[in-house]
Amino acid sequence: MKKLTTLTLITLLILSSVSLLIAETSKGNTEWEKDGILHWRSKDGKFDTRLDTRIYINGTYFLDDPDNILSNQTNLRKARFAIKAKLWDYWKIEWDIDVAEAELVEIKDMWISYNMKNSYIKFGNFKQPLGLEELTSSRLLIFPERSMPMLAFETDRQFGLGYSKWGDMATVPYFMQGTVFTQTLANESKSDFEKEVDETGHGAAFRLAIAPEINKDLLFHGGISSVYNIPYDDSKTVDFKSEAETKNGDLEWLDTSKIKEVDHVLRYGLEGVAQYRNLHFQSEYIMTNVVRTENSTAGDANFEGGYAMLSWLLTGERRPWTKNDGEFGQVIPKSNKTGAWELAGRYSYLNLTDENADLDSSTGRPILGGKANIYSLGLNWYANPNVKFQLDYSMVNLNGNANSEGDYSGNYDFNYLQFMTIFFF
Repeated sequence: MKKLTTLTLITLLILSSVSLLIAETSKGNTEWEKDGILHWRSKDGKFDTRLDTRIYINGTYFLDDPDNILSNQTNLRKARFAIKAKLWDYWKIEWDIDVAEAELVEIKDMWISYNMKNSYIKFGNFKQPLGLEELTSSRLLIFPERSMPMLAFETDRQFGLGYSKWGDMATVPYFMQGTVFTQTLANESKSDFEKEVDETGHGAAFRLAIAPEINKDLLFHGGISSVYNIPYDDSKTVDFKSEAETKNGDLEWLDTSKIKEVDHVLRYGLEGVAQYRNLHFQSEYIMTNVVRTENSTAGDANFEGGYAMLSWLLTGERRPWTKNDGEFGQVIPKSNKTGAWELAGRYSYLNLTDENADLDSSTGRPILGGKANIYSLGLNWYANPNVKFQLDYSMVNLNGNANSEGDYSGNYDFNYLQFMTIFFF
């Protein structure tokens, strides 16, 4: 996180002015597309500029809180502003920030790409590929928040260089992406570990997704991904944690604490989807292996998590599979008067405990980050391509070690009702 400075505001103004200037000086048109996005597009198609503005209002009401430790909250979950542009046909640029936390600004996507036939090279700050739900835009999520394993094992945005390619293997569409990366531009690790030195953690990631379409009604999606990363050089420390799929209260019940003497971390992901007409079944499994340094006697650690969810678009819409992302796209309501309605259920689990490994060699304390299961039922209303309402009820089951690093008693189970209102253009 970085303070919102005058320089940031000036940069924002300049970029906005340049994008609009391109639109005004190029012969072309301005139009709203069916996905609810306003485009400034040149007549020859070589220039295209659009804004990506999003506001998320989120609230959680805890229905079962035996020790009265959870606080009902409503907050501004996200307030995003982005400019996306295509320049001279071959180049694309994105500049994206989140200003939901008052005087702070969080750097999101900031990159430039060179585009070729069915492929592109990207350089800058962007999400590293690990799993389908992690890569799916927050405005397209079926539930208000991502599942626990994605919250715990996320690679999020890192500064790096990537290559993506898509096409068809025989008749099977595919998408593949490989990246190398360094630290995140936000560099939150410095405050986490109270360090004042340069930290140059780095790694590499790869993802392959395929989506064979059996017929016009039935589509399968399968994917594998892997991320290798070395922690910040001087700290040799990593930490995995997760909230109970609501950010209100920001209480991270599952937390491994700081795992030291780490040489590198390996993450593996499996993803699968079966989509039949307006029914969508999606599941993922993530495994994380923490490999210790050569002289460490603490032992390697292993963690895992996964989820399975089923959604039913009651009004008959279907999520499109986008070949140039290897993901599922936006639900476009058939009617902007009544919108699209969706019922969904999700089960997720996360295990951040490994009693065969220690936090470090000196203490001999095992890693007891906790285990949890969450059962959720959701109702979504896509009022139109620009407005979305989400409501879900979740039951959270925690084991004794899922206690927010000992701040609360273990085996604390609770239920909550959560809503998310999203509007974007």
